[in-house]
Amino acid sequence: MLLFRYSAVTFNGHRIHYDKPYVTGIEGYPGLVVHGPLIATLLMDLIRRNRPEARVLDFAFKAIRPSFAGNALTLCGRLSPDGKTAELWAKDHEGWLTMSARATLA
Repeated sequence: MLLFRYSAVTFNGHRIHYDKPYVTGIEGYPGLVVHGPLIATLLMDLIRRNRPEARVLDFAFKAIRPSFAGNALTLCGRLSPDGKTAELWAKDHEGWLTMSARATLA
């Protein structure tokens, strides 16, 4: 449901995010594709939950590999010793890196 709602909120009508027969039959994916920006949003939320006082000055992310709905997604992060940057990443259910990100904090 989150995937469908994120598609609606971001006006993303690409069928790979909501039409399972299309994505598996036509595109050849094993399931619905999770938006890269949705994963980036979840990584930003990881910062917010763990460092609620921090202001994010800069955020950059790179999608590495597709993630599919129904599979576990693990969100990870590491704060620099000075607390000014955070390295973030997401891993799929098999442990593959799906996204990397970096945030500059104040």
